[in-house]
Amino acid sequence: MHVIPSLRNEIRMTWVRLAGHTPARRFRGSRALKVNLGSGNRGHPGWVNVDFMALPNVNCVWDCRQSLPFEDESVRVIFSEHFFEHLDYTEEIPAILAESLRVLQPGGFIRIVVPDAGKYLRAYCESGWQALIALRELKPDHFDRYTNCAYGTKMELINEIFRQAYTHKFAFDDETLVHLLLHCGFAHASRAEFGRSLDPELAIDFADRAHESLYVEGVKGGSIRS
Repeated sequence: MHVIPSLRNEIRMTWVRLAGHTPARRFRGSRALKVNLGSGNRGHPGWVNVDFMALPNVNCVWDCRQSLPFEDESVRVIFSEHFFEHLDYTEEIPAILAESLRVLQPGGFIRIVVPDAGKYLRAYCESGWQALIALRELKPDHFDRYTNCAYGTKMELINEIFRQAYTHKFAFDDETLVHLLLHCGFAHASRAEFGRSLDPELAIDFADRAHESLYVEGVKGGSIRS
């Protein structure tokens, strides 16, 4: 029953929103912040690690689907790894990107990391399993260490990547993510690579997901830093 955990999360996020004045007060007057959206328990030292659950390394409990607890132009860079695929494409993502533009300083960067759906589709179209095995790092008998199960067909694997049971809501390729950032108002957007960024401080990607990840960066209009 997927509806039960989804309902629990919505109730938890509603409570976070109702009790969410403290983070906004805490960051009042702050400048040049480094923000990690949807960090889960993989927060980075020196960053504002935002998640709706009070997990280890989360220092800002907030439901960022509707707003961010930061003042206008108070954030220098935004990083988000394997979070945007869990959001609704037509409502939640545009709202987050609008808030990101509001809080970013002119010339500020956003770096978004998601599963690379285009890479998976190209691997699916190749004959046999070898491309998918290499991409997902499957064990013998197509066993997936992330899900603790074996796939009988390639389409079962594709559905796991795109849906992750019930938690994934959109599958991205680089063209779509670049288009999205530009459509939502970023002045520039382009594909990046693992460990390489327009701003060196944004190259904080976790290596264990690099083989299946897509990296895209956007720049808010203004004086672009070198």
